Amino acid sequence: MRRRQLLTALPAIAATSSLLKTPGSYAGTDSWKTQFAAALSEDPSLLGFRSVSAPAFDSQASVEGKIPAELSGTLFRNGPARHEIGEFRYHHWFDGDGMIQAFRISADGISHRGRMVATRKYLAELDAGRALYPGLATVPPNPAPVTSPDQVNVANISVLPHHGKLYALWEAGSPWEIDLDTLETVGIHKFADAAGKTGLTAGLPFSAHPRIEPDGTLWNFGYLSTVGKLVFWHIDSSGVVKNVGAIDCDPMTMPHDFVVTAKHLVMLLPPFNFTAMSQTSTFLDAHQWQPEQATRVLVVDKNDFSQYRFLELPAQWVFHYGNAWEDEAGVIRFDAARASDPLTMTDSFHAVMKGVRRDSGHSTHYQYRIDTRSWTISEQPLLTGINSEFPAIDPRVSCNRYSQVVMLSSERDNPSRHGMLNAVSRFNLDTGQLDTFRYPDTIIPEEHIFVPKPDSAYESAGWIVGTALNYRSGSTELRIFDADKLSDGPQAIARLPYALPLGLHGKFV
Repeated sequence: MRRRQLLTALPAIAATSSLLKTPGSYAGTDSWKTQFAAALSEDPSLLGFRSVSAPAFDSQASVEGKIPAELSGTLFRNGPARHEIGEFRYHHWFDGDGMIQAFRISADGISHRGRMVATRKYLAELDAGRALYPGLATVPPNPAPVTSPDQVNVANISVLPHHGKLYALWEAGSPWEIDLDTLETVGIHKFADAAGKTGLTAGLPFSAHPRIEPDGTLWNFGYLSTVGKLVFWHIDSSGVVKNVGAIDCDPMTMPHDFVVTAKHLVMLLPPFNFTAMSQTSTFLDAHQWQPEQATRVLVVDKNDFSQYRFLELPAQWVFHYGNAWEDEAGVIRFDAARASDPLTMTDSFHAVMKGVRRDSGHSTHYQYRIDTRSWTISEQPLLTGINSEFPAIDPRVSCNRYSQVVMLSSERDNPSRHGMLNAVSRFNLDTGQLDTFRYPDTIIPEEHIFVPKPDSAYESAGWIVGTALNYRSGSTELRIFDADKLSDGPQAIARLPYALPLGLHGKFV
């Protein structure tokens, strides 16, 4: 199919391939809310999975230590926040409605603002006073019909600052535009092409993990499970769509992230395969883990989406990659937090919503190597005995050669009492040097990111900035570390007068 024909056909494909078919009526009494409340009374570390206490927050943090004079800007974050409505509680962490947060850092201190994303789903359920729509792994009583992914888009995974705008991102729907200052929801954003037309991309899935090159060029993907297609986006620095294309993928799986190099887009497709939606299943139920099959590795020419090939690795699951680069000889290198299966998503994040803690596995940091001359691929573990997740890099080296990765971590033989990742680390891929700060067991860290110092060389001087939940004091905190002295502990700790639900991803502006 030619490019113009494909672009014309994609909206129709998207309209007829909603990720979420409406299951049948809910049967039985839902007891997850009461189970979770009982568990929380016994285990305060579950505080991070409690539903948000209000739709909006504004406060000035109390600061211990000294905020670096050169550090000025805003940490935007997103994550599931409303986990309950009425007497109903969602059955998976990823089903909670999204809340955008802004931690504004200046010489005057650190302020916080949080706002629920006013999606169609959120407003409809607020008006109805009950849960209406099925989610990734939740079916409420008597669900309403679902006609499009954006009807159930919870905008709860990540944020995207791009060309002066801010977007709240989900896995399978359109980006929701957010006012940079007030955090009020502007509405669904429809990207336009150079002629100003938006119809060619309306309704297409836009994933939560776009990759942005240093010049502002944006790459992203989406997936259409019921028709077996992967969609790829190319958007310029001004927000104009340069290209959208689709690749057949059979069987379809559930990709969450990808990487970009100077010439290629690379994505691992684990054998967590989409089968079929029944009248009683959820979208998550419609997938089967088939470890006897290979993980397919898709390598796409970024300048011509019709040029691609598949390689194979042993069965594995990857949520997040750090970065990728490609040398002059055509060798691609990238890193990721690799797990042996998706049980953390299918089991742990399910059970915790009713207050049950389960250790469903570990993720190890791996490096991958693809030789595009021989089309061979290899992988090797970089850190043994250490769990890792949420890898982050200096944004100035995105899609280019890099050596430093910031990540959350934990030692397998010395776990925390709450059972989650309990440390932040900075790892040098070239030398193997690892610098780590371990949080007290009463604090659960969230994603931490690298913020470069003004005018510093790439990957050198900077700060590591991240949030954490102090469940003993009932407060969300923001901590600032000198990246070169991470193990020395934070330079400053900003404490909010309230606790927020644990979130997912953020970006610093």
